[in-house]
Amino acid sequence: MKWMQIRLIARYMAGCLLTAPAATASAFHDTSEDPFFEPLPVVLTVSRLPQPMQDTPGAISVIDAGLIAATGYRDIARLLRLVPGMQVAQERGNDQWVSYHGLGSDFPNQMQVLIDGRSVYSPYFYGGADWGALGIGIDDIDRIEIVRGSDSAAYGSNAFLGVVNIITKHTATEAGSTVGVTLGNQGVADVSARMVTHDGPLGLRITASHLQDDGAAELKDGRRIGTLNLRSDIRLGNIDELTLNAGFSNGHRGNGYEGTLFDGSEPRSSEHQNSHLHARWLHSPSPDEEWSLSWYHNSESARESWSADSHRNLDGTLGAYPGLRAALLAAPRLLIDVDQDRDSQRDNVEWQHRLRTSEQLQLVWGLEWRRDELKAQALFNDNHTRSQQEWRLFGNAEWRMAPQWLWNAGTMVEQIEGDRLRLAPRLFLNWQPDSATTFKAGYSRAWRQPTLFEREADTRVIHPVYGLLQQRHQSNPDLKPQRIDAFELGFIRLLPRARGSLDVRLFQEHIRDYIMREGLPPMLSAADNTLADPNFFQRILGGTRWSNSTDTVRLTGIEYQLRVRPWADGDIIFNHTMIRARAVDPALEATVAPYSASLTWMQHLGAWHTTISILRMGPSEAGTGYAGSQRLKVDAYTTLDLSLARSLRLRNQTVEFRLSGINLLGRHQELVHRPVERLPQYSGSKIANPIEPQIYLSMRTRF
Repeated sequence: MKWMQIRLIARYMAGCLLTAPAATASAFHDTSEDPFFEPLPVVLTVSRLPQPMQDTPGAISVIDAGLIAATGYRDIARLLRLVPGMQVAQERGNDQWVSYHGLGSDFPNQMQVLIDGRSVYSPYFYGGADWGALGIGIDDIDRIEIVRGSDSAAYGSNAFLGVVNIITKHTATEAGSTVGVTLGNQGVADVSARMVTHDGPLGLRITASHLQDDGAAELKDGRRIGTLNLRSDIRLGNIDELTLNAGFSNGHRGNGYEGTLFDGSEPRSSEHQNSHLHARWLHSPSPDEEWSLSWYHNSESARESWSADSHRNLDGTLGAYPGLRAALLAAPRLLIDVDQDRDSQRDNVEWQHRLRTSEQLQLVWGLEWRRDELKAQALFNDNHTRSQQEWRLFGNAEWRMAPQWLWNAGTMVEQIEGDRLRLAPRLFLNWQPDSATTFKAGYSRAWRQPTLFEREADTRVIHPVYGLLQQRHQSNPDLKPQRIDAFELGFIRLLPRARGSLDVRLFQEHIRDYIMREGLPPMLSAADNTLADPNFFQRILGGTRWSNSTDTVRLTGIEYQLRVRPWADGDIIFNHTMIRARAVDPALEATVAPYSASLTWMQHLGAWHTTISILRMGPSEAGTGYAGSQRLKVDAYTTLDLSLARSLRLRNQTVEFRLSGINLLGRHQELVHRPVERLPQYSGSKIANPIEPQIYLSMRTRF
């Protein structure tokens, strides 16, 4: 969509916002008197304070348990496609790529991802969240709160562009046991079992699940993932509660592609084992005060290795260099063991105090300490365990200056080992001319620290006889944190007669020192066809490191969500985002899709429940891997998801049957794997990683 169109729409929306107070005075009555009015939910994530959505600093979306169940989705990440501004894609069947506003690398690391307040972004490799192995059952989720925009004032460095907080169900809100089975094409075969029990002040939930499918027909991307979770909530008296969460996940997933040079990304299986233990104590001496102390430990282990062969796949990949191909075939055959095993640990302690001092003022402040450890011989060329400590002091305040005016102010003081003290402030002013209308204006600054891998990477391919063949990733000790300055205007309008709401966000985000991947040294030219060159393989395969862009990346746009209930038992949710990215590097601009949209219709008809979602994503060059200056694009695509459920009563038990389908409009591509897409066999219209329709039938019964 042309930028001129975006400007016209933005002007139109601004006109609507400026005239809204007058319109609401005549068109709508007090929402508190409307029998069909449903207030916006109270959220906890944005400022760490319990606030109705209209009182928060910035924009937030909520995906509740009802919507989660209605979609029939098997993957948590796919739910985020229903959130304005989110770009979600699949490289392969078992790997989700999740970004807010599109900026991201192989594993987008611009967002903080939490489960019940426990950070699950991974300290290993590129530092993103492993969406395929979060170690949580989708049926355990009560709601997902998504902060759309920087929230480092509340959560520190990794909340650079937003926060996804997955909140599980409290054991006091449910009872009984549930068993579920899912079968479908592409080898889908899932099974899950949940048990919830109570004994006096103790509530206990145990969830076991197995997720299985074969992925796309043309790829090695199947998965077999088993998960076991436990949650216990115990009341220690009238004002104290102790919550314990523990979990273990083990799985095998397919990776790699056929036909890559030297089998550099050979089809293979990788194994992961993740575990966590999270304890939290709450002390609530009054409804207006709460103390909390929490500790958690995350452990992650991955095993991934294969053999590379210097004589493999030379015909297809080096067809343009016949002399080089002949030299390689004449040289001794080199078999190289490639090892990407890695282990990481995280310990985190957090203390927090929330207090309401009056009807006009509530506060929260706290301290956090974190230590990450990472051991990965292949990534750093040694067996040393690297560690990084982080300290944080945070505070947020909500002050109602007058009945119609609400201030939100907060800041995070953060010290990360190896860097100076950083300050992440945020200030928002909300104007609420009536009970149905809210205008927001605010500014925030945030930082994202480089990961251990980005700063210290030293990945080498070494042959026991010939020595160093390639340095794939090189360190950059001078790498600086990237910084964002975000300016935001928001508008929330409750629509009592439509039983819904409109939420609009206008934003301008300036990112300085953006961390990007650059190639070192120059790639192969036609004359470089001799094995006498000591950098021979380096020149063929190249190497990369992470550096700070000297350019300022600017993101400007509008996103909004309209939720209405136009008739009985029917809900419609429409999301739309338009973004203009500006940077000197056109390839960096192109990683941001200029538009995205989704339309979801949910309908209850007696015992039947139908959900239909149409998803549209604009063109982009988002992808994984590195291909130098070569430009590779994913075309815009539209896809359809459908879920149809029927509840039956059998022998005093409720059984739900659900037929679900995703990507029902056919094969398409959502994300580029750059090193593979530039191979000669994919020079035409053939797709290296097609995403295909998937249909499955689920059955769940509650005891």
